[in-house]
Amino acid sequence: MRWGSLAAAALVFGGLYVRVLTAPPPAGFVPPQAATLAASAPTPRYEAQLLPNSSAASVHSATAAEISGGRLRAFWYGGSREGASDVALYSSVYSLRQKDWSPERAVVTREFAQRHLQRTLRKLGNPVVGRDAKGRLCLYFVSVSVGGWAGSAVNLMVSEDEGENWSPPRRLITSPFFNISTLVKGAPLLFSDGDVGLPVYHEFLGKFGELLRLDAGGHAIGKTRLSWGKSSLQPVIVPRSEKEAVGFMRYSGDPPNRILIVRTADGGVHWSPSAKTALPNPNAAIGSVLLSGGPLLLVFNNAEEDREDLSLALSTDFGNTWRVVHRLEGDSGSAQAPVREYSYPWIMQDRAGDVHLLYTWGRSRIKHVRFNRAWLEGRS
Repeated sequence: MRWGSLAAAALVFGGLYVRVLTAPPPAGFVPPQAATLAASAPTPRYEAQLLPNSSAASVHSATAAEISGGRLRAFWYGGSREGASDVALYSSVYSLRQKDWSPERAVVTREFAQRHLQRTLRKLGNPVVGRDAKGRLCLYFVSVSVGGWAGSAVNLMVSEDEGENWSPPRRLITSPFFNISTLVKGAPLLFSDGDVGLPVYHEFLGKFGELLRLDAGGHAIGKTRLSWGKSSLQPVIVPRSEKEAVGFMRYSGDPPNRILIVRTADGGVHWSPSAKTALPNPNAAIGSVLLSGGPLLLVFNNAEEDREDLSLALSTDFGNTWRVVHRLEGDSGSAQAPVREYSYPWIMQDRAGDVHLLYTWGRSRIKHVRFNRAWLEGRS
């Protein structure tokens, strides 16, 4: 019975691939909306603060979305350590006017997810938040029932009230092989027909990126490979127009260690082979956003071997060349300076034009940096 069910699932998912290959080309990307730059102050602004954390000894992997009322809602995971059974997903809300974060609250615990998914879970992992075509908040998160991160699955919860209440989690069907080894890190994006593009990656029998396509109901209806082999993961995709987008990936292969780049010119139907950029990558996540009316901005660990340096780089030719413009974190030069990890950045631009960056700060807190174009242009 069990093997028959698995074979049936593989045939169903295999049929999905056939439909994707024979279907008309999918709709193009929804380009980023233009920010209301007139509302952004002409005076340079740079602010930084740590998010509240009274719940977990270790936190990691922040994600955020702008919500109504001039606010941001952030999520991250925390527990006694990464991969521990007590890891939960937490949330906090930031007021753009008052410039402060609300106390964190647990949104998903392992026990809660286990009960609704009706399966044993060993641990929870990366959350990613975005919106669907109906404007609802969608929270995707990783769970593991067996083994390590290679045994992951992706789950979805939906909120119609800006994250105050959520639907029960539902496991996405993303792979014909036991439906395992799919993880998330990059921001979701929208297609013009209302589908959601979810960047995902695999870590079982290889490490490679894919773009998962979800319909209006949040069900997987197709996916496209972004890379091949055993050394690329955690894709971040940034559209520039309906047809054109660039993608960046973490690199986990042999030296030289560099950020990987892929491109599409047909709305994500086909992607170029992955290539190494000139920017270093110590097997760590990156973040990127196309600024309204301006350049492509990337945040990354500017080193090949560690995650102590976190920097900003700008590209005025959509990723062909880069210029490092600011060092956010790194060795102060003092022999007594503590060695910390600054990693897993999430970067976005709000409707007023301000840029928000969240990242893991020493594995003990999530840090939020807010700056405007005037400050960035001064750094340039």
